[in-house]
Amino acid sequence: MKEITIIGAGAAGLFAAQKLSQRSDVRVTVYERSPKAGTKLRASGGGRANILNTNILPHHYNDENFIKKVLEKADYDTLLSEFEAMGLKTIADEEGRVYPSTLFAPTVVNVLLAQLGTKVNIRYETPVLSLKTANGKWHINDEEKAYDKVIMASGSPAGMVVQKQKGYNHYLSDIQIKTKKLAPSLTGFIIRNYPKSLFGCRVRAEVSLFAQNQLIFKEKGEVMFKEDGISGIVILNASAYYNRLENKDHCHLSLNLLPDDTQTDVKRHEEEFGSLAGILHPKLCQLYERHPFDLRDFKMEIEGLYGIDSAQVCSGGILTSELTPDFQLKRHPGLYAIGEMVDIDGVCGGYNLFFAFASALIATAKL
Repeated sequence: MKEITIIGAGAAGLFAAQKLSQRSDVRVTVYERSPKAGTKLRASGGGRANILNTNILPHHYNDENFIKKVLEKADYDTLLSEFEAMGLKTIADEEGRVYPSTLFAPTVVNVLLAQLGTKVNIRYETPVLSLKTANGKWHINDEEKAYDKVIMASGSPAGMVVQKQKGYNHYLSDIQIKTKKLAPSLTGFIIRNYPKSLFGCRVRAEVSLFAQNQLIFKEKGEVMFKEDGISGIVILNASAYYNRLENKDHCHLSLNLLPDDTQTDVKRHEEEFGSLAGILHPKLCQLYERHPFDLRDFKMEIEGLYGIDSAQVCSGGILTSELTPDFQLKRHPGLYAIGEMVDIDGVCGGYNLFFAFASALIATAKL
């Protein structure tokens, strides 16, 4: 009987455990630092769990070449079939975001847990503090029990309070491995000289990200004005592209506040009606009256991003060059890394959870 351990009972870890539970030749032990499984998954997608997207393409990720290879083995249809085989029904919205039909995130966790059976033992509230190898076997926390294979699926500290981030995944220091420093992705922007009077304002806008006056990203969506910066799905997507820039100096956002109106002459409208109240949010109207600006090119200088505690995912992690096509570490046979452990991050819309599930499926296929 092959002994396999999975570090982390999040989306990738649970999916890997579910796949391994179908085999008769393995026993699986899962180490989970929290008192319950799938903590982030339960809260994902605004509590609805946006698990997939019908339009998974390489350019949605930071490493297109790596994702192309992933999609050769596991694409949207592959994952959808896997979930259907578990009894999980899904629905897709008009933008291709796929959710459980219940629109209730814990449904996904419950379905995965229900599939595990007796061959999977989840050890809750048991953080992994060390990972060492001896005689071709692996040992967790200096325990006597030896494992034939280890799947690292403990994710990243994205969304965690600063205190809990300290020492997260510290066990990686026990092995020789190349990583990229973690940074917040899918988070809001802190804006330089931010007009705080806009706090609480929500508008639909076309958002463009520029670096050294070169267009990097453009997309329409809702923008939310916070106390010191801006957020919203379109902003989170812009942050993913910003995060990939080597040089982040002289970056700014341009907001077209009339994204679906190409006809209105703003100056003429103001002269005719005495204000912009009929076409602009009241708080933006007040700001415009004090400091007029171009409604189709409202520039905001980027100070930086919100921290990891505010991020949905992190960029960085174990370099893809360290991995074989089946997510095994080249320098450590028997050791695998999946999900957010790997330096792969995508935009909003189910792309990151897709990668978590796809990497788990591929890693377990030949274990």
